[in-house]
Amino acid sequence: MHLAGDSSGGCSATPAAAGVGVLEEDDAASGSVAGSRRCRNVQLQVGLRVRLVLGRSEAHGFGVFAAERACKGDFVGEYVGEMVPHDDAHARGRVYDSFGVSYLYTLTRAVVLDACRVGSRMRYVNHSRKNANLQPKLLSVCGYIRVGLFALRDLTIGEELCIDYGYEEDGWRE
Repeated sequence: MHLAGDSSGGCSATPAAAGVGVLEEDDAASGSVAGSRRCRNVQLQVGLRVRLVLGRSEAHGFGVFAAERACKGDFVGEYVGEMVPHDDAHARGRVYDSFGVSYLYTLTRAVVLDACRVGSRMRYVNHSRKNANLQPKLLSVCGYIRVGLFALRDLTIGEELCIDYGYEEDGWRE
């Protein structure tokens, strides 16, 4: 895998940091594609991500919007939060449901990420089954499980970012 400073892929997005994390040639071992920022663990560790802004969402409350273009497969951000046991998360979930919000992300059968108290702007990524443009991927970084969110397709400036939560919830508009 060789890194270069310029993007030669099909998407015309500019790399977050010139010369860092942009592949010059395909790497079959990691599934990386030339011209993309796809060295996933390094992007997560270094923080190479797409610039994002918060705003009012037509789907539900606040939402996260792309402030710059991104290519399919680009690292967009990390879903961070407090790691809690599943039973504690279930109790917290009942409280959050009473307020009409939820910042819980199930990592394993035993552990859930709660982004309510400790989290980033990525906790405001809304649900859309039909228009999901991000895909979560669990990555092992230095022995810790971390949730990276990657573009499912090219993203445009001002586009709201959505993932498929894997369930249907009343009150969410598609």
